[in-house]
Amino acid sequence: MARDIGKALCLAAAISCALLHAATFFTVVPRLSILVPFFLTAGAVLCSRMVQGWNLSDYRRAPFPTPKGKTAAIGWVLLVYALFLFVHFYKSSGGASSVGIVQGQFVYMYKSAVIRPISEEEYNMFPTQVARIMSAWIGMMATFCLSSLLQPATISASKNESDLN
Repeated sequence: MARDIGKALCLAAAISCALLHAATFFTVVPRLSILVPFFLTAGAVLCSRMVQGWNLSDYRRAPFPTPKGKTAAIGWVLLVYALFLFVHFYKSSGGASSVGIVQGQFVYMYKSAVIRPISEEEYNMFPTQVARIMSAWIGMMATFCLSSLLQPATISASKNESDLN
């Protein structure tokens, strides 16, 4: 039952990430809109832990195999895409972690240090760019979680015995 709920949560998270990601190309999205796919993915991860077993230090916990198949291939593509988005944003913003208004001028900032002045449009699009990057990351995580939940967890007795030595 937890596996089925986890699959449904993964699909819901992936769909909400795709919709949010597409929306970032057309409009300014609210800052907190990324929380919906985040909590859906968190619920899916909890379901996968229930399938796997709760004991964190138990060496006998059934590990999920490396994701394989079509779903995993989509996950790998999303990983590369998310890395590309992150690097592009980091380079274009100069490593900014926020935006602000200093002495009446819009600026990229890192902590309290001003990186460089920006236009009003860049200032308004900053939360949307962050949502775009985060939706790609969370979508990738949801896809890999779904790939793991689609494969049965396996554990071999010989692996457990070799871990004891």
